[in-house]
Amino acid sequence: MSLTRALSNANSGLATSSLRADVAANNISNASTPGYVRREVVSEERVTDGSGNGVKVSSVQRAQDFALSRLRRDADAAAGRSEIVANVYQALNTEIGLPGSGYGLFASIESLEASFKTLQATPESAAFQSAVVAAANETTQQFNALSHMSLSMRETADANIARSVQTVNDALKRIQSINGEISGLNEVSGNTAALEDERQSLIDTISSIVPVKDIRRDNSQVDIITTSGVYLLSGSVRELSFTRTPVMTDDMRYNDGTSPLSGLFVGDQDITPGTDSRLSLQTGSLAGEFAIRDEIATSFTDSLDSLAADLVSRFSDDNLDPTKTPGTQGLFTDAALLADPTNITGSASRISINNLVNPNVGGEVYRIRDGLGAVTPGNSGNTEIITNLLSAMTDSQPAPTNSGLQGNYSVIGAAAGLTSLIGEQSLRFDSINASTIARRDILNDAEIQTSAVDTDAELQTLLVIEQAYAANARVIQTVGDMIDRLLSI
Repeated sequence: MSLTRALSNANSGLATSSLRADVAANNISNASTPGYVRREVVSEERVTDGSGNGVKVSSVQRAQDFALSRLRRDADAAAGRSEIVANVYQALNTEIGLPGSGYGLFASIESLEASFKTLQATPESAAFQSAVVAAANETTQQFNALSHMSLSMRETADANIARSVQTVNDALKRIQSINGEISGLNEVSGNTAALEDERQSLIDTISSIVPVKDIRRDNSQVDIITTSGVYLLSGSVRELSFTRTPVMTDDMRYNDGTSPLSGLFVGDQDITPGTDSRLSLQTGSLAGEFAIRDEIATSFTDSLDSLAADLVSRFSDDNLDPTKTPGTQGLFTDAALLADPTNITGSASRISINNLVNPNVGGEVYRIRDGLGAVTPGNSGNTEIITNLLSAMTDSQPAPTNSGLQGNYSVIGAAAGLTSLIGEQSLRFDSINASTIARRDILNDAEIQTSAVDTDAELQTLLVIEQAYAANARVIQTVGDMIDRLLSI
């Protein structure tokens, strides 16, 4: 080997060792950086005129298992939906109140029934009459509050969808830009690891919102496609489109032909979760938000409205109170009117107690005992109307339409049935969520094992690099000494 070739080989070895040292040091310094993927220098023999002429760096590769990353992203999307659904059922379960909890809808109806029984035993007590009116008013407030909460959940979900859509569109645009930057760098230096880390993080962000797959193309480019087959990025970006509804009402339902609620589209392709479209999203946080807006909260509202309308109807029976004007509302009203069986939607938000017994607006509490049509207090020992009103609560009647219940129920039985349904769903989705999170965590740990930095291993690598660097430096020094000796001859 000539001195020139030996010097060339040593110089190339020094350059490669220097880059290896930089990469190893960078790995160590970023060991705790979220989203950082370990780098590895790939080198190969440099050939000149068919002969070996040192070493060269072919690339700096990221230690990423793409198949494992795709599995983990699928798990991220599943967990994105399950967490949202589990949390909303947990919130509903908390707000509606469990039997024995002492608060919530069930507790207020239970208190109303107990107040009627106490008044039945002591009908002359003005305090017990007031207690019945207060319990009835508390029951209506519980219906109102739960209806408002359900509508607020839908409005929040609609706003979250709009924000998530913007996040996905912004991420897609940045990935498109990174694709272009990587293409340019590949032509110049080939060191694109930092950009690929950023792109990986952006794809992860998208996948937790919308389930996607990344398709590797030539020159380290990627396309993004939903798991149902809709391209979001293929050279150019195809944005998600969604329009937020600024004001939402109880009667708004998506896909009923008249609702202003927006679906989710890519161009003219309908990917709205929960619809019959074969392209609809099944997982991801967007699917969870759509489930709240169009399924969970609306179903809960329908059940509440049915129970509220049933309560108004039960107490408006003309047979309960002979003093009441026939055909008018009883103790409970639907916005001061009778319940309209053709307009049940929104009943829970409109239910209130009759002004005739409401002392806050000039009503008299003695009318609980003597009848809504009474103009003066009657016989203090009369329990006929009280007994009738109590029977209206305790009699078993067919479950209200759209309540989700089957069979016959009393008022308190229907409330307990609704509470039980929500509780069962909460337990079910808590279990599903725990399973999806466990799978996501297992895959995440496996991916970290593959791509994370082992600082001990990197330090050992630095020691080997140091030895290689010293060896190449020694060759250069020896060649220099030989040249000096030749020149001195």
